Amino acid sequence: MGKGGKITAGVCVLATAALLAVGTKRYLESTDRKVAELEERVAYMKEDCVPMRFEIARKKDSAIDVKVSMYDVQTGKKVGKPGDFSLSGEELNVDFQVIKLSDSNFIFFPSGLYTDTMPLAESEKLYSLYDENGFPLIYSAVIDTKDDGSEASQEDRVALGKALSDYFAVVKEGSQSQAEEQYGTAIHDLKTIAQFKTGFVYEVLCHPHTGGIEIKKAD
Repeated sequence: MGKGGKITAGVCVLATAALLAVGTKRYLESTDRKVAELEERVAYMKEDCVPMRFEIARKKDSAIDVKVSMYDVQTGKKVGKPGDFSLSGEELNVDFQVIKLSDSNFIFFPSGLYTDTMPLAESEKLYSLYDENGFPLIYSAVIDTKDDGSEASQEDRVALGKALSDYFAVVKEGSQSQAEEQYGTAIHDLKTIAQFKTGFVYEVLCHPHTGGIEIKKAD
């Protein structure tokens, strides 16, 4: 390539880089707005919510059969589809992905089940139980209802739905570094149940304003 060709190529690279920089800036600004809107909506959530319940259907011969259901974090209504899992082991572990939006606002994604004889990497994934075309159904009411209880506009629903879907995509892909760089802090929160009884329903209680998770027997 001649000197003129090199100069032209250099100009093209610089122009492309400039376009990418502008595009990235607009994307980040857009992302910041969506995150701010989502954080504001989460700020009005109750002190706790239950996105997931599960029943120990059977525990025998170092095997655990578990039935899992997902629930809307606002309304408590069942969403998505139930799941039946059979795992080898004695102790059940529940894995959640937690996204920190701010010091007092967190969102939660049920991510997997595994046992004391299974590594986390081989956990039974839970995302498909509440995944509707990339949107986490457990947050349906969060985007549908405004802070005052009135119905959200279509524009608001689209913006908040996009923000939640972006987070959901990140945790499903396991891109922890991407989550931290673009969206906040993503962490695993693991809870173990060693002493549980067959036939009882347990619920995962999440605290949107502290990031805490606990498991207790459902009332």
